[in-house]
Amino acid sequence: MMRILITGSNGLLGSNLARFFSAKNDHEVFATSCHSSYSSELKNFVRGDLLEAGFAEQLLSTVKPEIIVNTVGLANLDNCEEEPRLAYSIIVQTAENLARFAQRHRIRLIHISTDHLFDGTGSMYSEDDPPAPVNVYGKMKLEAEERILAAHDNAVIVRTNFYGWSPEHHPPTFSEWVFNSLKEQTTITLFTDYYFTPMEVTHLAEALEVVAKSDFRGVLNIAGSEWCSKYDFGIALAEIFNFSPAPIRHGKIAEVTFKARRQQDLSLSTEKFKGIFGRELPNLRDGLQRFCENKKAEPR
Repeated sequence: MMRILITGSNGLLGSNLARFFSAKNDHEVFATSCHSSYSSELKNFVRGDLLEAGFAEQLLSTVKPEIIVNTVGLANLDNCEEEPRLAYSIIVQTAENLARFAQRHRIRLIHISTDHLFDGTGSMYSEDDPPAPVNVYGKMKLEAEERILAAHDNAVIVRTNFYGWSPEHHPPTFSEWVFNSLKEQTTITLFTDYYFTPMEVTHLAEALEVVAKSDFRGVLNIAGSEWCSKYDFGIALAEIFNFSPAPIRHGKIAEVTFKARRQQDLSLSTEKFKGIFGRELPNLRDGLQRFCENKKAEPR
């Protein structure tokens, strides 16, 4: 039985990972967050702040996990731009704390990074492409990667972009906002010139389990296999759920000003994952079909 600690368990990814691994008989799951758990299903939940060295050390000493999956982050790009010190503490310092204590206790660490590491002038970025982040969020995520790899010799950095159903009380995520808008026939604008390779969150959980059971270490892209725009994503979601796409309007990110600069192409190549593990990762339609099935199977 593998003992797994999920950090940031109230978030979209953390909550789904806790649910995914808890459903399996060969995993014992522990979870932590700085706020009370959103889920009553988590049996082994510990509330605490991983920025506090004493808490982090005691947590690892008590739980004794074999693997940590760190999902802690501050994913709001504009908030990061407005509050860089807060972003640094949550994104960089938490990651470095975990890496140091995990190294001390010889615990394997899987750290969830981002696709916001490049300038967006290219496409389908590989793990070997030189990062060139354009905003505070991307710079902080890159620094977190560097700190982890310097502190821990058995760490995996996973670069990704995911979507799915978030836990109750969690603010709506991009895919949920699109779903709710189409369901209610509320007009929304989606960008035709903003590209990414999105992955449904339970598909990501499955891929992370594969990585967790391997001896891979280093940087790895795990994302959807299909390049698409935000507009393409919305149109495909409408088709899967049999919603009218009429509320979706075209927009261009190049014509909109944000507090944090956005690059136009975030897409990631997953050829390395395919080569190492011999698995194809899901395309856009497969991901959205799973998104639809999960909605029907379990109301959030």
